[in-house]
Parts: sequence; structure tokens; C-alpha cells
Amino acid sequence: MKYIQRFIVPLLLAVALLVMGGLVLRTESEVLYRMQELSLWLPTKYFFGISTIYPGGVLTWAAAYMTQHFFHPALGMGLMLLAWGAIMWLTCRLFRLRGVWQGLSLLVPLCLMACLVQTGYWLYYLKLQGHPWVPTLGVLLSLVLAMPFRRIPNRWGRLAWMGLVGILGYPLMGAWTFLALGLMVASMNEELKVKSLLLTSSLFILLIGLVPLIMVRQFYGQVQLKEAWFAAMPSFQYGQTDCPEYRYAYYAIGLAFLLCALCSVCRKSIATNQKGKWLPAVSVLLLLALASFGVSKRWERDTNFHKEVAMTNAIHRLDWEGVLRISLSQEMGKPMPPTRVMVMMKNLALFRLGRAGDEMFRYPEGAEQQHAPWQVRMTQVGGKMLYYHYGKEGFCYRWCMEDGVEFGWSVDVLKYMTKCSLITHDWDVAQKYIDMLRRTTYHRPWAEKYQAYVRHPERMKEDEEMRPIIPMAEFPDRLDGDNTLVELYLLKTFSSGFGADPGYQEMTLLCALIMKDIELFWPRFRQYLNMHQQEEGFHVPLHYQEAAYLYSMLEPQRPSDLWPGMTNAEAAERIPFDEPVKRRYKEFMDFNAQCGSMSEEQKKSAFLPQFGDTFYYFYFLRRNQQTN
Repeated sequence: MKYIQRFIVPLLLAVALLVMGGLVLRTESEVLYRMQELSLWLPTKYFFGISTIYPGGVLTWAAAYMTQHFFHPALGMGLMLLAWGAIMWLTCRLFRLRGVWQGLSLLVPLCLMACLVQTGYWLYYLKLQGHPWVPTLGVLLSLVLAMPFRRIPNRWGRLAWMGLVGILGYPLMGAWTFLALGLMVASMNEELKVKSLLLTSSLFILLIGLVPLIMVRQFYGQVQLKEAWFAAMPSFQYGQTDCPEYRYAYYAIGLAFLLCALCSVCRKSIATNQKGKWLPAVSVLLLLALASFGVSKRWERDTNFHKEVAMTNAIHRLDWEGVLRISLSQEMGKPMPPTRVMVMMKNLALFRLGRAGDEMFRYPEGAEQQHAPWQVRMTQVGGKMLYYHYGKEGFCYRWCMEDGVEFGWSVDVLKYMTKCSLITHDWDVAQKYIDMLRRTTYHRPWAEKYQAYVRHPERMKEDEEMRPIIPMAEFPDRLDGDNTLVELYLLKTFSSGFGADPGYQEMTLLCALIMKDIELFWPRFRQYLNMHQQEEGFHVPLHYQEAAYLYSMLEPQRPSDLWPGMTNAEAAERIPFDEPVKRRYKEFMDFNAQCGSMSEEQKKSAFLPQFGDTFYYFYFLRRNQQTN
């Protein structure tokens, strides 16, 4: 039995940790990688100084350092598992958990796991630097500071240690210092000396009440007093929307330690009761099962969120086929209509591959709202990337600057500001951001690649990513605003424009098509034909044909308006309609006649299997689709 208690339980706990890490990597690898892109750590005195102007700055600085290792998700998760293992070992030592009671130490990593996997769209809105690692490091340091307390034999020595940790720990750890002080009080559970407990508890309350108050008033004037007791803790509040349910996992950390302390008190009496020899194992398993259920309930499993993140990472790799594959995938969860940013990323991938005119409607369409308690803006989740790739470098840079000021500077923001500055020939500005990225642990190769473009700007035209963007960015800028409506701004801007560049011109045609605006469509369609009709092997893409044929049926006089001096029949001959295009239009209209008594919602479902991949379906049955 002693052999089992000494080796089997720790082995099972190690296996449990590995399973937890495997589950996170299996479902959250793309999210972990995105976390480090939306974070920043620099090995400079200035960065350390900026990090430490707030209480708990050293903790958040260290958390940002650890977050960057998610550049390799397996490495980052492996380091986190080591930290969780150290937390379990220290918990067992602090509360003297032995045998099956050691299983209680797994409660804390389960709570920390919930803090990590519940993030969801807070990924873009949390302002706390290094937030993925903050709770793990906060708990680990709290345990490290609590350990010496038990080894101090003198009552007054313990009180002195508590006071020292409370005063010096607050600038270093912020509110996590309160956890360290609480662990010191809880570790006295076996002594049951009333006077010692009373003195220690009184000092605990005094330190929590006075230290933040004094520190903020004397040293941290930039911190509001109401925030003093939550320093280095994530604020799950955006605007007027407060989301207390995201704090439950953090409250559960304190509850887990409290359970460890209570069970440590009870274990001796339970051990002497022969009738209850199975009680420890049953109790531990039940608590672990409840904690696992809690993690499962808090886990953000929104399919669209994970797809958005995966598609974003694929675009950063220029894996356009991967973007389309993710758009169609269903292995991430229950199929659901896509969000608008997913549709726009899909359209961008098709545009880069030159297949938007033939395949745009073969992929899911929709306007599903993001699964978040507040309205998620496209400017946060994908707007900067879309502006950059469509040549709107001014808007990309503008939103990068706003995000950097409001939510904190990140690798992602610095990369886009670098590329925008290069395209607009702001060499000194680009060099500034490149110098910063060269100091990072994992992004130095990226910075050195773009350093070459500062010295040799002509090489940008050979860059696979920049080559199609540069011509689209050369058109005159306008002093206007997007009102955070990225998609609507791009649609209106392109659909009302003209250009000699083939890529830019096709984008104007695509946007006029999506806008369903006949007046805008015909001039851009005519320009498209004039630019390409003489090319060998030229074939008008399917959806352009469908739109032109549908509009010529709705307004028969239009073809002659396109080519003045021709009859309508002669002008129609200039539009090379394929027979399948005409046939499917007839089939669509015949089917519509058969479904005459149906409501529009019923028709959407009835038409979708046969005509969902046509412009006809998009024009008649995709209505009132919200853009953002």
C-alpha cells in the first residue's frame, strides 16, 4: 500500500497532466499561436520599465516572456505543464497531502486550464499583458512565497514574513499577493492555535485593506483606486458590458486551495476510521470529476471562433488553399453559418487564387454573430489584415495604432505597421518597427527579411505577399472613414472605383456583384471584357456570366447601353454566355414557379441544395445580410 501511495498516485497525476496538455493542443493550437502574435516581449530596460509602471508589473512582464513561447504551441504548452506540475508538488508540500489526498493538488491546474481555454474573443480585447500565463505564474509565485512561512518557528517571525510579502509583493505581483497571504493563513490548518490564527488572520485582513490603498495613492497615481485590489488580474469588462462568468475560474483557484486545506485537516481523523478507508479515494475522485465538468462547461468551443483564428493564421502563412479548406471543414464542431469576417477571408483567398468569379458562391455564406456577450467588431478580429491585403494601408495602419494604444502593442500590430510603412515608402518608420521585432525571441528572421526591403525597395515587387498588394495601394487616397464597418467600406469603395490594374479592376467588379447594384455592375463588367476579351483562351468566369445574364433578363435594354451604336441583339452577342448558365437560369425560374406559394424562408431551404452555388440564389434569396 505504501508503494502505491508513494509512486502510483504521482504517476497517475503526471498522466492526467499530459492528457490535459494533449486536449489543449488538440483543439487550441491555432489559438495558442495567435496568443503570442497578439502579445509582445522585448529584452530591453525600456520595455521592463513600461511593464512595471503598474502594480504587478514584474509578474505581467514575466508572463509576456512565457507567452511568446506559444510560437511553438507544443513548446509553450510543455512549459505550462511543467509549471502546473511544480504547482501540484508545492501544494502537496504546503498542505502535507499524502497518498490519494495528493490527487487534490490537480484541482488547481484544472482551474488554470479553465482560465486558459475560456478565453474566446477576449483574446482580442484583454488589455492585461501576458494574460495566458498570468494566473499560472501568479499561483506558482504565491506558493513559493507561502512555503517559507511554515518553516519559520517563531510566531512573530511569521507575522514579519507576512508583512514583508504583503508590502513588497504587491508591486511585483499585484492582487496575486493576496493569494500568497491567504495560503499562509490556510497552511496553519493543522496547528489550530487560536491566538496564532487570530493574529495571522487579522494581519491578513489589514494588509489586504491597506497595502493597495497606500501603494496606489503614493506610487501608482495612474491607477484608479477601485482597480487597486484587482491589479495584474484580467478585467472582463468591455465598455458597459461586464462578464462576471469569466471570473469563475479565478474564484475557483481560491476554492481549490481551500478544499486542500480542509482535507488536510480531516485526513488524520479519516485515516484512523477503518470503516471509511475508501472515503479519501471517493472524495478525491468526486472533486476531480466536478472540476473536470466545470472546465468542460467553461471551455470556449465556438466553431466559428476557432475557424476565424485558423483562417487568420493560414493567411499569415499565405496558405490560400488552407483558408478555403478551413472554411469548409466541420471537424471543429457542429456546422453553423459563417461570420462575415470568415466570408471575407474566404473571398480574399479566392481572389488571390484567381478563382473568386467561378467559386465564390460554392462556399458557405452567412452573417452569424460572434459568440460573445458584446458586439465583436471586425476591426479587431480581421479588419487590419483585410485592409492590408486590399491595398488600404492607411486604414490598416490607423487601426493598428488604435489597437496598440488601447489594447497594448503586439507582434501582430508591429508586423502590419512595418509592411504598411514599406508599401507607403516610409522607410524610417518601417526601420523603427523592424528594430523592435529583431529583439524578439522568435520573430528576428521575419524582421531580417523585411530589413532587406528597406535597403532594396525594388525587391518588394518580387515578394509573394506584397506583389499583388502594391498595384492596389497606388490609387489615390481619400479622406474618409469606415465607422468600424470594414466590409461595407471596402464594398462601397471598390464598387464605385475604376482602375487600369487588372487585379484592382476585377475587385471593383466583384464588389459591384456582391452589392447587387445593376448600375455599378454594367460599366465594370464592360471594362472587364474590354481588358481581357482579346487574351488567348479567355473565358468569362461563371458568376460574372450569371450576373450579366440575370441583369439582361431583368432589364433587356441594358446590353445595347453598354456598346452604343449596336442593337440589343448585337450587343448581347458581345457577352459570351455559356449554355449551362442560361439553362440553370431557366431551371431556377421554373423551380420558382413551382414554389410560388412558399414563403421566402421556405424557398431558401428548398433552393439551397440545387442552386445555392449560383448568383441567382445569392441575388434573390440572400437578403438583408448584415455587414460589419
